[in-house]
Amino acid sequence: MSRSEGEFEFFAEWKVRRIPSPPKEPKDTYAPRLKDWALSSIGIDGKAKEVFLHIENSKTATLEDLVKHLKERPEPVQEILDLLYSTGLIERIGKAYFVRESLSASIVRRLIPRVTESLRNVAKVESKSRADVNYYHKLKGRSFTDVGSAIAAYKEISRLGRSPRARVVGTHSYNGESIEVEGPVTNFGYSPQHLVIITESGEKMVVGNRDSQGTDVKAHSIIIKGDRSD
Repeated sequence: MSRSEGEFEFFAEWKVRRIPSPPKEPKDTYAPRLKDWALSSIGIDGKAKEVFLHIENSKTATLEDLVKHLKERPEPVQEILDLLYSTGLIERIGKAYFVRESLSASIVRRLIPRVTESLRNVAKVESKSRADVNYYHKLKGRSFTDVGSAIAAYKEISRLGRSPRARVVGTHSYNGESIEVEGPVTNFGYSPQHLVIITESGEKMVVGNRDSQGTDVKAHSIIIKGDRSD
């Protein structure tokens, strides 16, 4: 989805609201009210909500189907489909649109990573524009994108008689949320490849690769350093 406003061009646009969750009573209407609340919380209202629910209930729908259902022109309906697709709530094969997963799974697996990546990219681009050394903070240590290389660095630092520390940015394996942890590395293993970090709160975190199973954190980036001053 791409549209212009002034000097900016929007490739995708998401809206997130903090809305009080609905009361559980009456119980017989709680499920639909909860879904309505979830959709409104991520900016899916009005016709967009109607389109999503129609696709979900129909299992699959084309643009032509939705134009007939809504009695609307194709252009606004296509904009709604683009919004739902960019949000990660619907999938597309050919001309057919369909809902692959539950609403909560779609939010965790697709919407959250997309929003997170967009915000991270904004911060990254903005940080590069500042030349003042007082604003530029260089992270010390060696950076890796896979645990195997981080393990090799850990072993090298250990052989030098120093205490390796790691700073990890990744995804929490159990709820899909973005997470950042830092602390001394106390152990490692290969089945699967993983590092064991003790955080400042004393919690043990097992860090694995992006596709690892059975770890606490799926790492996107790992910085290994010899100690706090490196």
